Amino acid sequence: MIEVKKSSTAKPELIEKLGVLIMRWQEASQRYDETVGDIFQLGPAERLCLSFLTSGPQTASAIARATRLTPAAVTALVDRLEARNYVRRRPDPRDRRKVLVEASAATEALIHEVYLPLAKAGAAAFDKRSAEELQIVAEVLEQTIAIQNEMTERLLVRPEK
Repeated sequence: MIEVKKSSTAKPELIEKLGVLIMRWQEASQRYDETVGDIFQLGPAERLCLSFLTSGPQTASAIARATRLTPAAVTALVDRLEARNYVRRRPDPRDRRKVLVEASAATEALIHEVYLPLAKAGAAAFDKRSAEELQIVAEVLEQTIAIQNEMTERLLVRPEK
């Protein structure tokens, strides 16, 4: 755990330290996800798709937006995941012409095996903090995510050289 003494650390040093810690966190998260991918033989797009499906059944077009893949690539992605029993297709109950893709029991088992312990350890660490401290952390994370998304969009629309 990182201890920060209010009186001994200047604000510019804290800002720099937070920037470095956020980078280390991103690297640790990526390393963890890549390790999960290696163990379960899931590529980045497959892991992203399964993560996206944890919020519920989705259309192929929603998966395409979330993964930034073409419709044809999403079809191949879903075919691969379905063949490995990670997802299943089912008719959309609101529109029978549409098909929804949903996570299967194999995806739930993977989540319980590798991500639930991570979530529990994080919750235990957060439980040691006050509600006020957690509110500050939540605000910082929300701002960090917004900045990351904005910078990603800027990269995507930059003029070609």
